[in-house]
Amino acid sequence: MGISSIKRLPRGFFRVMVLLLLAVSLSGCALFRPAPIAWNDTRWCVPPKLKIVLRQVARKFGPVRVHSTHRWPLENKRKGGKPKSYHLTCRAVDFSVKGDPGGVLEFIRSHRNVGGYSRYPQGFYHIDTGPKRTW
Repeated sequence: MGISSIKRLPRGFFRVMVLLLLAVSLSGCALFRPAPIAWNDTRWCVPPKLKIVLRQVARKFGPVRVHSTHRWPLENKRKGGKPKSYHLTCRAVDFSVKGDPGGVLEFIRSHRNVGGYSRYPQGFYHIDTGPKRTW
């Protein structure tokens, strides 16, 4: 029996095996798992950098529920929003998460994608893309 009698593997076999191994390896990786975010308001206009923050909050502290993103002027007034609220231009998000409030607040405070941030007495958080500030 010589070398010539050894069967050749099908073309593309190694590529398929590498992709399969990669898929199995990454299937448990949190970086590639969708973050549990429930959107109760529009998401299409939210800046990508705030979506990144929400995904990271969800991975670190648990499921996130988004309550408010874009607001029309009348809606903003009814909800007690400021006349120049970042919600009017869809550059703010109000959300809730069940994680440790101090930890969540510290995380969003130190995040480079967050400008304004706050935690309201009702238990939800506000983040926006404005200058770094809190209230």
